[in-house]
Amino acid sequence: MNIRTIIVSLVATLCLFGCSNEGGSSTKAKRLVPGTAAEVVASPDYKLEHTTRSGLRLYVRELTPEIAKTITGDSPDYEFLQGDEQSPYYFLVLVRDGKIIDTEAATDGLKPEDAGEIMGFTMKRDKKMQEMLKEATKK
Repeated sequence: MNIRTIIVSLVATLCLFGCSNEGGSSTKAKRLVPGTAAEVVASPDYKLEHTTRSGLRLYVRELTPEIAKTITGDSPDYEFLQGDEQSPYYFLVLVRDGKIIDTEAATDGLKPEDAGEIMGFTMKRDKKMQEMLKEATKK
């Protein structure tokens, strides 16, 4: 009888600890890129840095290398990560019609003129790319 009581208590305790984190908010890492365009626009961390001719808005959040290196390939924030060791790290969030344009949507429905403007924008932010372009024009 004594062992049965201990086992039931142990199972109940484990259940309480397991169920209390079911929402995952305390055990999962907090996302750095908000889930909605409205949150990106309202966030003081994100700055509107460019709007394409067709109305696609490019929001940027600067990141320290220490923060950027914690973002792994399986993180939902990873697709927004730009930069590397030579160029500053940042998040680039594309917003059109009140919605975040993720990688899949961007590759499926991105207008060619938007793609060119985005590429130009990211190249201007990339110091390594700027140096390569300078070297190419010297020759």
